[in-house]
Amino acid sequence: MGNLKVYYGWSRIGNVRKKRALSVMFENDAQGCRSDRGQRCLRTMQDTVFERYQTKDEEQDGKQQNRIFTEYILFFDEKPINGSLERCLLVNSEADKKHISKTMRESISEALRNAFMLNNPGYKEPRSQLELNFE
Repeated sequence: MGNLKVYYGWSRIGNVRKKRALSVMFENDAQGCRSDRGQRCLRTMQDTVFERYQTKDEEQDGKQQNRIFTEYILFFDEKPINGSLERCLLVNSEADKKHISKTMRESISEALRNAFMLNNPGYKEPRSQLELNFE
């Protein structure tokens, strides 16, 4: 594992962001990201619930960027999520499948689920059928 971190959380809704979303922020430069200014920027963009260190492959991609953070975002109320928390967590877990272990992905999903349910106590999973399973 490298020195750069990945921050998982829920985006903050405000003047700039209007939609609920799962936000994954990748550090591109440890000095800029971990400075007071970088952490303040991170706090304004998302409510962080889980942190981990980047793998070597992820770190190589980050070193080619000219920003201090790279963001991967899944909008909660748009396709393919359609308001389903479980679907959102599944899509995020599938995106991390090649980089981190299953147990780490499960702990990330659990932390995100707990934070979401804490902020949205009346949430119920949509009842529509999202996919077909022919088994």
